Order: sequence, then structure tokens, then C-alpha cells
Amino acid sequence: MNFMSTEIANKMPIGWYLKEADTLITHFLNSAFETYGINRFHWQVMKNIDTHGKISKELFYHQVNRFLSKEELGQVLELLLTRKWILQEEDNYSFTVTGREEYKQIAALQQSNKEKIMEGTSPEDYLTTITFLEAIIKNMGGKI
Repeated sequence: MNFMSTEIANKMPIGWYLKEADTLITHFLNSAFETYGINRFHWQVMKNIDTHGKISKELFYHQVNRFLSKEELGQVLELLLTRKWILQEEDNYSFTVTGREEYKQIAALQQSNKEKIMEGTSPEDYLTTITFLEAIIKNMGGKI
């Protein structure tokens, strides 16, 4: 398959779009979450706790190690512990009653954030993009 059509040749390399989108999404979410004194990574921890009931720091680190060092993840968890939004039992973290209430409010904000980010796109666009990126990851020897 020849990917060098004139239309494609006039575009920036795919890596530019990936980095630019990630940078802008991070900035947008961090600005939106400022009201709660958290950032995108605090949100990801809270979302994972909501999804799974609890998370293991060690296992969660393997999901985010491209974005956060172990020390940075520790700082994210420490802030949530200090606020009494989560509690720690050995390597597992779960919500407190206060944390679950805060999560519900932040989840509502995140839903509107997601709607803004996805404006003008369709579920089919999203799935096509994910499928395309999965193929690139596999082609480069990565694992999904």
C-alpha cells in the first residue's frame, strides 16, 4: 500500500499529531481539574479505583510507566491519601466515603470534558483511530 499520496505527503508526520493531541488533551484536562486541585493522573487513579474497586500501586504503575515515574505515581497517591479521598491497605488503594463523593463530582466534569474533546467526531472515527494505532503498535513489536 502506498501511503505517499499528495494529501498525505502534505501532512505532518503521525508522531507530531500523536504528541500534539496528547499535549493538548493533558493541558485541557489539567486546566479543567484545577478546580479540584488535581491533574489528569489523579483522575486516572480515581477512575481505575472506581472501575476495579481498588488498585495495586505496582500493577497500576505498569499501565502508566510511560507517563509517570514510580516517584511521581507515589506523589499522585500521596495527595489523594492526604485529602482522605483514598485509603491504603498494603499495596492496595480504594476510595473513602469522601473520595467516592469527590469522584462522582469529578466524573461529571470529566464527562463534559470528554464531550468537548470528542466534539465533531463519531464513535466510528474513534474506533477506526484506535484500530489504526493498535496496528502500528503491533507492527513495531509493541503489545496491546
